This record gives sequence, C-alpha cells and structure tokens, in this order.
Amino acid sequence: MNSGSSLIAESSLSGTITYNRNIPTGGTNPPDFYLISSPVAGQDIDVFAATEELAVGTALNRGIGNYSNTTASWSYYQAGSNGTGNFPQGEGRALALDASGDIAFRGTMPTTDIGVSITSNVNGYNLIGNPYPSYVAANNSANGTENLLLANQNSLTEQTLWFWNETTDSYNQINHASTARNIKPTEGFFIKANGAGTFSVTETMQSHGADTFQRTISRPEILLTLSDGEITRTADIFYIDGTTTGFDNGYDSSIFGSGDNSFAVYTRTVLGDSDNDLGIQSLPVDNYDNTIIPVGINAVSGTKINISVSSSLIPDGINIYLEDTLEETFTLMNDDALFSNELLTDHSGIGRFYLRTSAANLVNDNPYDVNSIKIFSTSRNNIRILNLPGGKNNIQMYDMLGKIILNTNIDGGVVKNINLPNLTTGVYIVKLMTPEGSMDQKVIIK
Repeated sequence: MNSGSSLIAESSLSGTITYNRNIPTGGTNPPDFYLISSPVAGQDIDVFAATEELAVGTALNRGIGNYSNTTASWSYYQAGSNGTGNFPQGEGRALALDASGDIAFRGTMPTTDIGVSITSNVNGYNLIGNPYPSYVAANNSANGTENLLLANQNSLTEQTLWFWNETTDSYNQINHASTARNIKPTEGFFIKANGAGTFSVTETMQSHGADTFQRTISRPEILLTLSDGEITRTADIFYIDGTTTGFDNGYDSSIFGSGDNSFAVYTRTVLGDSDNDLGIQSLPVDNYDNTIIPVGINAVSGTKINISVSSSLIPDGINIYLEDTLEETFTLMNDDALFSNELLTDHSGIGRFYLRTSAANLVNDNPYDVNSIKIFSTSRNNIRILNLPGGKNNIQMYDMLGKIILNTNIDGGVVKNINLPNLTTGVYIVKLMTPEGSMDQKVIIK
C-alpha cells in the first residue's frame, strides 16, 4: 500500500500487508522527527530498525523515540537491541531517518477495536497513533457521532489532540471547533490523560476520507500571528454559537505543554476562569462589542516581535485592536497592519497585550473604563478580579447583612486572585475603589 492509501476490512482478512509511508526529510542535524504509528499488527521493532535507515544520534541512540510522561522526556532505540517486541497497536513513536524516503510497516490487518493504556503521571501526555491502514475521524467535523475526541472525552483533561508540525517545529492543536480532521494511516499525535485508563480507537471511526474533502466552515474567525522574522507562531479565535467566554472543553484548546514554548503566542479566556494558555479559543457570536481577550507572549529580551491579525466574517462595524498596556497604545489591526516592538526584557505570560473587538474608535487617549473590571468566585474561599487599573486598589467585601468580610489593598493587574475566609453559600457584595473610579458588584459563593 502506497503512502496515504486506505484500506478498511469489512470482515476478516488474511495475509500480510506492507504499508509505506513517505518521510520527506532526513539526514539533518539536529534530525527532523515525525510522529508515527504502525498501521498493521505484528511489526517487530528490531526488524524495522534494521531495515530502515534510522538517524544516528549520540552513543547508541537511533532515530526511534519513545515518550515517557513519568519523566516528561524522550528515550531512544539503542543500536544492537534485540527482543524489543512489536510496535504496540495504537501507540505512537517519534521517527527520524538518515535520509528522506519511504519506510515500510509489514504485518497483518487490524480488524478489531483498539484500546491503548494511558496514564497521567507527571504531565498526562501520552503519544498515541492511528492503528489502522485507513483514516480515523478525530473530531465532530469529521464524524459527528464516531470520533476520537467524543469517544474518549471522559479520559482526557481536555478534548484536544496535538499534532507535530515538522515545517514550523511546533505542535498544532485541534478540537471540535477545528475543521474536519481525519488522521492519516501511520500518523501519531498526543493526548492528555486525566488518570489511568484506556484510549479507544474503534473500527466505526474509520473512513477513506482525506483532508482534501473537508467541508468548508463559514463562521467568524480571527488568526493571531506572532513572528520574530524567522519563527512564526499562531493562535486561533473562533466565534461559534453555543460557546461561552469561559473555558469550553472541546472548543477551547491549550498549546502543547511538553514542548519548547520559549517563543509562543496564545490567549486566555475572556471570563478569566482558566489559566490554560489557549491555542484555540471559541467565543459566542452575540457579544463582539468591547470584548477583551488577554494575549500571552513568550519571547526573550532583545527579540523584535511582530504581531499581525487576519480575520474573516467579523461583522461590519466591528474593529479589532491590539492594546499594549505598557506603551499605553491601541493599534487598529486590519489585515495590513503590523505591530512591531523590540522587547527590552524577557516576556512570558499575559498582562501586557490584549485583543479587543469594538464598535467604538479606540484611540490612545481613551480614559480607563471601570466597567471593564470583572469579579467572580472561583471557589468558596477565593474570588478572581480581572483588569484592575494600575496603582493601589481597595477591595471590600460584605455579606447581605452588611458585615464586612474583607478589606484589603492590592496593586493593579490583569488577573488577581483574592483569598477569602471559608464562606457559606450565598450572595456577597464586593466594593472596589480604584484610582480610576469605584464600582460595586454582587458575587455568588457556591
């Protein structure tokens, strides 16, 4: 079977399959790795290593990598090994070759559902792979009833799959908000487990559908791009009916947390209910005006960062601005605009940049609006306050009888978590006195 071809067994099937996959690069230093899995049962790893031209690393390391979430690190196949066993069905590996070309898996046709043992351990990441010589539906857009994210939602910390992108040397995340993703034969990917369990890949998820047959999704979208002139990173913002400004599992996805994120762009939820660094954020379609999206940037001192925005189907009259709170500027981010800045210090996390959608014309001398402050409880003994202005802010909290629960001063900032005494369930009043004005808000403690 040639690379990219597809075979589905309608009943039993005897004989040996040879499935080829093309690896387009090899022989580089450092080597280009690809995430792979065996699409057949019974492929011996030692035979595979002896047959294929694996990249040569230090000492006896060769170009087959196994990821361990116990140590959050990679280990590599050792030259001269024997008795290693077969590639486990449904498990992924990293592969690097000494030269580009085809690799071949030889074995029998899988004709049953596959269950892969997964664990959480240190970070929860498990390297999985497509176990069939056919395509497998990853999300609802590919198959609305039979897909990996839907079938395994109870075993995952979030309904996200991460795929290695050899071109950008980074991971792409996909979820139900993504366009249809049919996982190719021999393709590997990461998931994040919420404990010990089984990741299921079933025969009913199979298809012959390649990505070229994806249906077109017409919805408002924003693509946020960060570049230093050589490396490019992106984050997606989708507007989907039924999603919220908080974390929507299956429609919001974190960037991959076990890779190199020293240069990265991401967002945080508008509501501020999650600390996940999002590569995909989905927002409701009925509240564009004055939405404030925290933008995270990771980059080292001296880097000249370039930020751009491309959008589609954003309603007429809604503008997209990048707010820089350090420089106190708003930049209108039309499709030709580019924000550039040389970082004077290392930058990591949120706090400086925000993406704002607004019908108003935001100019650089706009006064601060206390209505942009958001207050909500995260637990019985904690409240979170977003978008406090700079300077000293006084926070007071009362119960409905007027008894004071809290009286404290804190500095301004994007996200502030305030510890409370262990309160009973009920409604409380938070009074804020800031350098820019005062406000009162009810907070429900559950």
